[in-house]
Amino acid sequence: MSVKTEVLFSNHWNVRVSDPGFEGSPSHYFETVFLTLEAQINGKQVRYEFTRKVEQEVKIHRSFTDMNELFEFLGEYLSPVALGNVGVRIGQLGLA
Repeated sequence: MSVKTEVLFSNHWNVRVSDPGFEGSPSHYFETVFLTLEAQINGKQVRYEFTRKVEQEVKIHRSFTDMNELFEFLGEYLSPVALGNVGVRIGQLGLA
């Protein structure tokens, strides 16, 4: 049986990072932050993969099989609305 991948959450945004440069210089540069949560479905087994990248560098990559542990972890990274939407998406896929 093949593994099916479903994207449960994906978002990115630009973050301004100050560059001290010269005294009083208004120069800044920007970094793009990406958050992705995917479900890897293999029959009855489901593994959730969370990735946080800054530009092309993976800063955090975690895998979960326990739903309670997943939601405790996601509470640190997602807003309550986004967290609720992830729960709805998991329910729609019949993974709960």
